[in-house]
Amino acid sequence: MANVASIVVTYHPKPAELAPLLERLLDQTSTVILIDNTPGEQNLTLASALLQSSAPGRCIVTRFGENLGIAKALNEGCKHAISIDTDFVLLSDQDSLPGNDMVARLLDCYHECQKQYGNIAAVGPTYTDTHTGLTYPFQSQREDKLFYSHAVPSEEHPYVQALSLITSGSLIPISVLTQVGPMREDFFIDQVDIEWGMRARHLGLILIGCGPATMYQSMGEDSIRVWYFGWRSESRYGPLRIYYRLRNFVVLLKDPKIDWRWKIRSSWYSLGLLYTHLVFGPQRSRCAVAATLGLLDGVKNRMGKHTRR
Repeated sequence: MANVASIVVTYHPKPAELAPLLERLLDQTSTVILIDNTPGEQNLTLASALLQSSAPGRCIVTRFGENLGIAKALNEGCKHAISIDTDFVLLSDQDSLPGNDMVARLLDCYHECQKQYGNIAAVGPTYTDTHTGLTYPFQSQREDKLFYSHAVPSEEHPYVQALSLITSGSLIPISVLTQVGPMREDFFIDQVDIEWGMRARHLGLILIGCGPATMYQSMGEDSIRVWYFGWRSESRYGPLRIYYRLRNFVVLLKDPKIDWRWKIRSSWYSLGLLYTHLVFGPQRSRCAVAATLGLLDGVKNRMGKHTRR
């Protein structure tokens, strides 16, 4: 049986979210590696959750004492996983909740698709946003379409080739980490998964969306009602997240490894992000300032942690 180590990145975790996540991961993976970005000398919430877990001895904790970003934390977790001689890493946010059999389903998916396609970079679950209740499809490029569309796995076709996978729930073979390289730490947060996945695909590797594997995930801070030819719910982000999303997206637009068709189609979604937050968001002025700074810094390649206020 494959040896899987899960990696959880934490930042001011909430006990109600972290405790059930730990139990799901301890039940489905051999080791849980926690990388804590919470500032300060100690994190009592994290310490308490570990003590109350069913197997604290199978948890490895590294605390940075400051927020060094999700990419740095993931890279640190992957180094730990490599050092303990595991076969796969399962990446996770602190506010995710995997299905009871998510890891087993992902492993089945990986082995089946490895036989069919070879060169699998990662497989990821179908996830449902806890704020909006929306279950997201996978970005997929059809041969008869100029731009990518969205694919929903079915009983007949449970696995789909995807253009990208979100970080949380991604199952990655250790060998691929060495081949593709680490996450881009200068991105800090947001679009880290997109950049890594696109880099893997540029090397000829394949990303797979797995229908039978399911997960709940909190997208953004909460939901917001938006008019787009009818009222709909969208994920809401704070001004700082708007900054990172737009800054890093501009950097992706300049990356020659990424297909121009994806850049054009994804630009429409970035416009939608602006529309949602500048027209319907509760912090319109702050989001406008953050968006402007993000776009400018992306053009000027001002990367890393955003420190200007």
